[in-house]
Amino acid sequence: MRCPKCDSENNDSAKFCKKCGAPLDKKVMSHEGMINSMSSSSSDNTTKYIIIALAVIAIVLAGAFVYIYGFGNNNSQSDSADVVNNDSSTPVQATQTSQSTSTPTTTSMSILGGSFTTGDDMEDKTYASIYVGPQHAGEKVTVQIYYSRDGSLLNNGNMVPVTVKSNGYIEVSSADAYRYFPDFAEINLYDNSGNLLDTQSVSLATQSGTQSF
Repeated sequence: MRCPKCDSENNDSAKFCKKCGAPLDKKVMSHEGMINSMSSSSSDNTTKYIIIALAVIAIVLAGAFVYIYGFGNNNSQSDSADVVNNDSSTPVQATQTSQSTSTPTTTSMSILGGSFTTGDDMEDKTYASIYVGPQHAGEKVTVQIYYSRDGSLLNNGNMVPVTVKSNGYIEVSSADAYRYFPDFAEINLYDNSGNLLDTQSVSLATQSGTQSF
């Protein structure tokens, strides 16, 4: 039997080591072995617990890091997107405003001349041919003509929408024939939005035929 303390060889029946005097009782040795084994097992368990605790702490710290920095980056990106959207909305609105205000209307149009024609019969209508220039060909306008005789109106001055012809003329006929030849005509020219562009008064001879102005 070997001494558990000094590792000296002893007789199997010896109760104490002949060299160091340590007890050689198998029961005592077995009890000490159990204690050592339990101590070793406890130490191993403690080590495991420490390792597990450190792993949990590392996981928690990593999750906190990802949450804090990831959430912060998302917020910064969202803020940046808001800034970009806010900045980009301004030129869009400006473009829309520019488009709405830059829509061309009939402008710089004036009555340059023309003629009135009345048939021989008093039941014939009166026709007006108004010249505004070929540069306005295709533009839509509204014409209103008041006819009168001796200061009394012969009509109600209907608003007539027309399109300028390719030769620059606007052709408009009276709604009705008149009991008298008109001696005066007042022409009002409007754009397609109802804005007055030009007006002209024309004195007429009380007779049939074509009269230029």
